[in-house]
Amino acid sequence: MGRFGIGQSVKRVEDIRLLTGNASYTDDINFKNQAYMYILRSPFSSAIIKNISVTEALKVKGVINIIDSRELKKNNIDDMRTSFLVKNKDGKEMNETTRNVLSNREVRYVGDPILAIIAEELEIAEEAAEKVQIDFEQKKSVTDVLKALESNAPIVRNELKNNLCFDWELGNKKETLNLLDNSEHRIEIELRNNRLIPNPMECRSTVGIYNDKDGKFKLYCSSQGVHSLKRKLALVLNLPKEKIDVITRDVGGGFGMKIFNYPEYVLTLAASKITNRIIKWRASRTESFLSDIHGRDHFSKAVLGLDKNFHFTALKVETIASIGSYISDFAVFIPTYAGTGMLTGCYKILSAYANVKGAYTNTNPTDAYRGAGRPEAAYLIERLVDKAARSLGISPVELRLKNLIEETDMPYKTAFGHVYDSGNFKKNMKDALILSDYDNFDKRKEESQKKGFFRGIGISTYIEACGGGGPEYAEVLVGENGNISVKIGSQSNGQGHETSYAQIVSEVLGVDIENIQVMQGNSIEIPNGSGTGGSRSTPVGGSALHLATNNLIKKSKKFVSRKLNVNEQEINYENGYFFYKSDSFSLAEISSLFSSQNDSLSSYESWAPPSGTFTYPNGTHICELEIDKETGMVDILTYSIVDDFGKVINPLLLEGQVHGGTVQGIGQALLEETIYDSTSGQLLSGSFMDYALPRASDLPNFKFSYNEILCKTNLLGVKGAGEAGAIGAPPAVINAICNALGIDHIDMPAKPEKIWRIIKSIKKAAE
Repeated sequence: MGRFGIGQSVKRVEDIRLLTGNASYTDDINFKNQAYMYILRSPFSSAIIKNISVTEALKVKGVINIIDSRELKKNNIDDMRTSFLVKNKDGKEMNETTRNVLSNREVRYVGDPILAIIAEELEIAEEAAEKVQIDFEQKKSVTDVLKALESNAPIVRNELKNNLCFDWELGNKKETLNLLDNSEHRIEIELRNNRLIPNPMECRSTVGIYNDKDGKFKLYCSSQGVHSLKRKLALVLNLPKEKIDVITRDVGGGFGMKIFNYPEYVLTLAASKITNRIIKWRASRTESFLSDIHGRDHFSKAVLGLDKNFHFTALKVETIASIGSYISDFAVFIPTYAGTGMLTGCYKILSAYANVKGAYTNTNPTDAYRGAGRPEAAYLIERLVDKAARSLGISPVELRLKNLIEETDMPYKTAFGHVYDSGNFKKNMKDALILSDYDNFDKRKEESQKKGFFRGIGISTYIEACGGGGPEYAEVLVGENGNISVKIGSQSNGQGHETSYAQIVSEVLGVDIENIQVMQGNSIEIPNGSGTGGSRSTPVGGSALHLATNNLIKKSKKFVSRKLNVNEQEINYENGYFFYKSDSFSLAEISSLFSSQNDSLSSYESWAPPSGTFTYPNGTHICELEIDKETGMVDILTYSIVDDFGKVINPLLLEGQVHGGTVQGIGQALLEETIYDSTSGQLLSGSFMDYALPRASDLPNFKFSYNEILCKTNLLGVKGAGEAGAIGAPPAVINAICNALGIDHIDMPAKPEKIWRIIKSIKKAAE
């Protein structure tokens, strides 16, 4: 093994570039013949476009063109479609709808794109936008997911009779209801999973180039996978995918919302062809609030059955999920298969049934956001379990330990059909209890009471399905100087893949990572790829890379054996050298010999998870906090995490991923709230003045540990880690607040005012 192989806490090699100002983000890319695009967006949540006049706008000096939906149709640009559909529980097709790249006669949410204004400078385009005259006929709108399905709700999509997108089910309804009817105890809960706005550091941006000589398009953008975006663009542009190339350089965060195709990406390319100019577009932060895909926004009712010994019997869940005004790429998949299948969590539950309805609303489309359905599932079951413990007078620790799946039960098939291949949920929890000093909590609670504070402690267990899906592709190439080049189809968004991928190659080849360069995000140089999402990069991409690197050694051994006319088995490989008796050949020498034969020392491989399999990272979060009785302010004092991510490639990067995800989960639990005006449909939380993200001062130092229980569904034994923190944190925090206040439930975000009102009501009831 090299000095920086698997299991070592290597600092990120990409950080040198990122921290010295040498990174190359999309907004850093500029060309001489570059024009700028500004998107004129709807100021209304629901309206008919009666007339558009651009006469005065076109008079502004420096305006090149103003593109509308009719111009796009002339250029054979199609509507945008979703990538995933389900059938309703009655077997009928769901209510699929498409999305115009530019609104042609109707707008459905504040921020809906109407015109693309192209000018020599962005400021000129913005000035021209002020001179566009649009005659709107405003309509009533609906932004609340519950109200959307009421019989008198305003219709979001006029082609439909109501706002129902789909009505889907999973599980055994008859068996579940029968078990619930015969359960000794029934615990019910209603809760909201609040809508979130992703807000990565780097806003979306694009540079589009059309080459009229060969009819090819090139798009630079901030993405999570260039090949999937290339395929989606080809469908909308009605072109073979070979006519489109997508390049992504450094990315300042994605969290799921940079997976998708957006109207702006199509428009950038279309505008380049129409104007014969290179086109650049960059979202402002306000524009990001209005145009980026949002996450979550669910309302759920759930019932948990228990027998007389407090063993779980059955689970029934009914959920209404907001789809938004248009169906995004995976919007339907997230609340159905992605989330619902994980509702049973880490527990033995004999039978389960879920019914999920998707509702159109006059809001931003929703889709995958860090965890993508799994946080919603974990939040529901963990809030339900905590309420059960409180209602039945049993410790939340005891109730969980009584019902957690045993390590000896693996592989374990859940009531929803997932097969957990590995894990020791009880060990994770017991280790977390020790890490958090759980047994001495009561002493600390007394101390807080003396100071005039409520003190609470909350537990959550979690498990997620990730690292599945289609194949990933990797190529390892040895240069004549011995340096190793890696090309891989996933796309780093700041996770540190350049480092972890280099460590995998270092482990197999025994060379230092300083001699390994990793290339991602270029559909010209890298022929195939499935991209990054669902914590799949290391389990799937890493497996492909591991396979390619091992095959490189096999290929080289064959070459050496032919050269020496000896048996392949007689050749050994170690730390960059092949040995046969007294003879030795370096990788560089072998590469030179390949080159002399007009060949290259390389290995290209793909790897896909076995059909229907995933990795199942899991763990326990324990949050301890204080609440100020006078203000309702929450202060997280300690936060303890014990996870199982299978084989750990880089402990340092892993801890960073867990910290980042946990911070986002804490943000959802305490701070982040997307608010639409119920009458106008205006986004009231459309800036950082109104939408609170967690700061360092809101957070404690995390205590983090892990158990390496190798999974059996990929070549490395690794389990995805990118989303785990965002899954485990929300229920742990809310459970801690409920524990502190002695209440059954509070909806996220648990802001100080909401808590303060509860405290006041508790005091009033006690009087």
